[in-house]
Amino acid sequence: MGGCLEPVPAKVNPAGGRMNYIPLLFVLGAGPLLLANWFIAAMILGRDCTFLYKGGNITECAGGLSEEEMTATSGLIALVLLVIQIGLIVLVRRRIRGS
Repeated sequence: MGGCLEPVPAKVNPAGGRMNYIPLLFVLGAGPLLLANWFIAAMILGRDCTFLYKGGNITECAGGLSEEEMTATSGLIALVLLVIQIGLIVLVRRRIRGS
């Protein structure tokens, strides 16, 4: 009874290997989703763009924003939308898993 105990191998991956793919799926899905969000935001903000000069080099978009400001603003909006969408995906996934 007083003998030494043998070591028991611990489970290295208790989720069965599925958890390794989730970060990869987020990374692969985030790029196209971010690009789609940026494109949609740019289309909404850029619908009012007008050329100030006949050459078309200088534009004014969305109530006084320049083309560069409109691009940067739509990029920030796309990032916020991506964070919200990932949060919703995580919440729905937890709810489905909990059911």
